[in-house]
Amino acid sequence: MKPIRTLQPLHLVSSIAFASLVSLTAHATEGGVDNISPGTDGVMMLPLDVNNLPDNMFAFNIYYNHYEAKKLNMSSLGGKVSEVKISSDTFVPRLDYLSPFWVLGGRLGGYVARPYNILHVSMFGVSDQRSSWGDTTFAPIVLWDMGKNLTLAAAVEVTLPTGEYDATRLANTSNNFYTYKPVLSATWLPTERTELSIRSTYSFNETNPDTKYRSGQILHFDYSATYKVSENVRLGLNGYYLKQTTDDKQDGQTVTNIFGEEVHDGVRTQVTAIGPAMYVTFLKYASFEMRWAKEFDARNRQEGEMFWAKVSVPFTL
Repeated sequence: MKPIRTLQPLHLVSSIAFASLVSLTAHATEGGVDNISPGTDGVMMLPLDVNNLPDNMFAFNIYYNHYEAKKLNMSSLGGKVSEVKISSDTFVPRLDYLSPFWVLGGRLGGYVARPYNILHVSMFGVSDQRSSWGDTTFAPIVLWDMGKNLTLAAAVEVTLPTGEYDATRLANTSNNFYTYKPVLSATWLPTERTELSIRSTYSFNETNPDTKYRSGQILHFDYSATYKVSENVRLGLNGYYLKQTTDDKQDGQTVTNIFGEEVHDGVRTQVTAIGPAMYVTFLKYASFEMRWAKEFDARNRQEGEMFWAKVSVPFTL
């Protein structure tokens, strides 16, 4: 393996799925749980000048995520659930690949990731923790070079329930169902110093076979907007938006009762987040980034703060 020099490190869009932070018992809502890790991809989500990148190019990425929430906003029940504390630390290795093949005018690639999760959950006077490998996500991706300052991409992600799951436990490192997600993304440099990136996904979830619960479909966006303050450093904003578009169902019927209370919104979730971001290139071909985001306007899900750190190193064989 030898590192290669590129205009930007290789960042193939992905949704690194780590487990649900809240996985309740079989007789309680799973609350729109999804194999999405909001905010995974931030600054420079896609490589630029794709047509001129080497054949058989790889990028090895290591992510670290810390998430903490002390609110569970159950809008279906008219307010917050008290005495809640959720925290997770997640380490995610991900491998990206860019092939020499072309599909529909774009470069064909792919990526695969599997997180290691350390979860702590406390609510309703009960606490639980678990540490193990989580669910695996992989996808083929096609990247279109629209000039040196714009790349577009499309992918189809598949998440496999490869983590540990027990329907009677509060903390799980797997959601115990398959998810399929079409993905569209873009990275654009409108000026020499400014960068805009966005990634959108739409999730189709299968039924959890242990609980017969099927979480609804979810629309999700990650975004970043940064300014190049020096040759190697960008500063700006990042965040995400998530909104469930269809009802949760159990045994094929829309969920109308949770925690013994009647609900009328299908337990649909949503949340918005925004915060600062820093992106640094080093050794001319690698990158490091740190991002933080504060969640707000949460409905039927936890509301907290999220921190991401990532190192990416591209290479060729």
